[in-house]
Amino acid sequence: MTSGKTVITGEEMEIRRSGDITISRGNSKAVNGRNTIKADVMTYDKKNDAVDASGNVKLFSKTDDGEPLKAFGDFADYNLKSEKGKLWGKKSYIEYFMKNSEAPLKLNAKEIYLDKNIETLSAYKNVEIITASGTITSDNAVFDKKTYSVFMEKDQKRPVADVYYDGRNGIYEADAMTFYNADDKKKIVMNGNVSGKIEMEDGMKEEEKTEDKTKKKRKQDKK
Repeated sequence: MTSGKTVITGEEMEIRRSGDITISRGNSKAVNGRNTIKADVMTYDKKNDAVDASGNVKLFSKTDDGEPLKAFGDFADYNLKSEKGKLWGKKSYIEYFMKNSEAPLKLNAKEIYLDKNIETLSAYKNVEIITASGTITSDNAVFDKKTYSVFMEKDQKRPVADVYYDGRNGIYEADAMTFYNADDKKKIVMNGNVSGKIEMEDGMKEEEKTEDKTKKKRKQDKK
């Protein structure tokens, strides 16, 4: 949890209710402990230690493990004391480094809910999860920090995973998927009417093409 007071800054400031409400416009920023929120316009409720932000919202924080978290949205409601909030809008997404991961997991969605210390993270509507191993799309997703997993299940559409591994490209669909992203446990578990296909590069054909090109070049050089 955060500690100490929240500091609000901006190009224009308006104070209401004897200081209980602060409205900041232009390069607005709220800072409390490990949490920093930036936006075009921000309303801060001192009594509840809560921020209502709109326009180019950016949230920077860290988990108890010290892992960095970056969240972006058109709008946001965030309680700096409980570290719970919501981001929403067409451009909402989160970048999060899971434990032992070299690259961040990026999660796009129209609605994203953050829980205390990022124990859980829920996303809804046009969810897209982008990793170094591929992309997963779904109606919804729930991230669990304890298992470093993301669970997705069918609402209107079935989750679809477009993944890359061992030189192969696999496209799968299922009623439910669980994506484990810790480096020592990377895998996707699929359940319910699983279907898919695998595409693999034909190394022999590629070698033959290269040999053909080399022969043609030699013939041209001799001419």
